[in-house]
Amino acid sequence: MKSTDRLFQITQYLRSRRKVTAKQLSEWLEVSQRTIYRDMQKLLLSGVPINGEPGEGYWLEAGFDFPPLMFTAEELEALVTGLRLTMQCTDSRLKDAALTVLKKVEQSIPKSLLSKLENTPLDVPLPIHSKAVAKNIEVLRRAVTAKVKVHIEYVDQMKTQTKRELRPLELNFWGKVWTVAAWCELRQDFRNFRVDRIECVEVSNKKFDDEDGKTLKDYYRSLAEQGYCVEH
Repeated sequence: MKSTDRLFQITQYLRSRRKVTAKQLSEWLEVSQRTIYRDMQKLLLSGVPINGEPGEGYWLEAGFDFPPLMFTAEELEALVTGLRLTMQCTDSRLKDAALTVLKKVEQSIPKSLLSKLENTPLDVPLPIHSKAVAKNIEVLRRAVTAKVKVHIEYVDQMKTQTKRELRPLELNFWGKVWTVAAWCELRQDFRNFRVDRIECVEVSNKKFDDEDGKTLKDYYRSLAEQGYCVEH
């Protein structure tokens, strides 16, 4: 771990605990206690108000906080890659929101980290979905949030077209396709629908409340009962 990353980790550790000893920090960061002592001196010289007493450990002065967007290089790379994925595989509104967040991140980080992000080996250069699929994603996403039923025209893998009324519960991305997990009023059961096979989706004026047996929690419980390994 680089010295700058270690200093950041120490400040975060101090921020989350009342007191911490050099021994605890050395074990957590896998360095010697002597290295921790040197790091503490560097933090003090940089203006971080750290107090310490032999046998008591170190702690931060009350009321001290750190500026926002304090990330390591890898954390920033993960964040920016996630934002780029959002821009290319969701809907236009989330794309605009992700672009705004990305600009805020780029304006707030040190130039040394900015140059690393500009040269990151991870990029998402092309949109993953068509405009029609992106539009469906936006409509369904907003319906899930608002808990509003939707009507869809769906074409399954056998090319059979059906009309459904759904309680949309969650959108899931599988790398190439999005699916919407929903309670299907026609089948009176949970179903997953590929968003790219939805030819038309319309939001109804019917709101729905959580109802026993038809919630997202019930959906995941049903998957577990079918033998699927589910973490949610």
